[in-house]
Amino acid sequence: MRAIIKHPAFEKGRLALSRALDTRMRGQIIFVVGMSGIGKSEIRYDAIKSIAGPPETWTAGQIPVIPVRATPTDRSTFSPKEFITRLYLAFFEPDFSWAVRRADVGDSNEVHAHMDERLACTFGLDMRAKRTEHQMRTYVERMAPIRGLRAIFIDEAASLTYTHPSKRPVDHMINYMCLAEEIGITLVLFGVPRVAALWEGDAEILRRSRFVFIDRYRHDKKDDLKSFERLATMIAKEYPFSRFSLVNRTLDLAYASSAGVFGEINAFYRRADDLRAIDGCSSICRRHLEGAVSNAATLATLHAEAALFDSLRTPADAATICRLFNDERGRR
Repeated sequence: MRAIIKHPAFEKGRLALSRALDTRMRGQIIFVVGMSGIGKSEIRYDAIKSIAGPPETWTAGQIPVIPVRATPTDRSTFSPKEFITRLYLAFFEPDFSWAVRRADVGDSNEVHAHMDERLACTFGLDMRAKRTEHQMRTYVERMAPIRGLRAIFIDEAASLTYTHPSKRPVDHMINYMCLAEEIGITLVLFGVPRVAALWEGDAEILRRSRFVFIDRYRHDKKDDLKSFERLATMIAKEYPFSRFSLVNRTLDLAYASSAGVFGEINAFYRRADDLRAIDGCSSICRRHLEGAVSNAATLATLHAEAALFDSLRTPADAATICRLFNDERGRR
């Protein structure tokens, strides 16, 4: 099994989430935000085991943590009934595969795959057909305190932003914020930058929320560039290069194709290795790296998401704050 590379951005994000989870606030919300491929799933796996503690310390019948996936299943929009069905099933048929040591698990999303299989079979289809959303929510509200639930970890939380025209994304968030407060647990939502639509413009959600940003490596920051070079070098060691100095000489190609994101760097070198194999070569050459660069449209999308992420990390400047004060005075 491939080892998890705990690079600086990963470690900072992991520690920030650990600090946010150390709370006594009822109904707290934690947003963990990062680009696709940044390592959110690995950080989630680590945090779930941390907050749950060793299984041998649980009381009989306890379910300290529930990991669940949010999915756009209703004509490509988020379905509250589908989501509450997943929570219902997590109590009805508990799956503790997330409690296994990471080194013994091939995929950190294995628990979601198990649930997808159960929901797609006759049992899952029959369960959804015979139970209303309200019935399943009532069951979850009743079972959560009985089972000693402490937190719900929601993967792919940006799916909650895919709504019908008459529904606002924050409406879903308020609904689950109320659920968390009623049963006294913490909601931890993992998502790409689009997830910001769940809190923007709603003071009530913001007051109850904490934010953990899993950083990418920025091209305009000297320390980030050094970290990016070390990370690219570590990943490249798993691939056959004609000369390892080629990795350092083509960092610009790696950065352009990855926007400083861990998963994208690995994908870039994997594409280069595929081209090497197609060519029948024993090692990766520069032409393979150049051929592995994505097309213009793909790169534009990737770097637009990076810019959106950076905007969420950038505090308002003095001019913006001054303008807000002036607008406030003008309304008086």
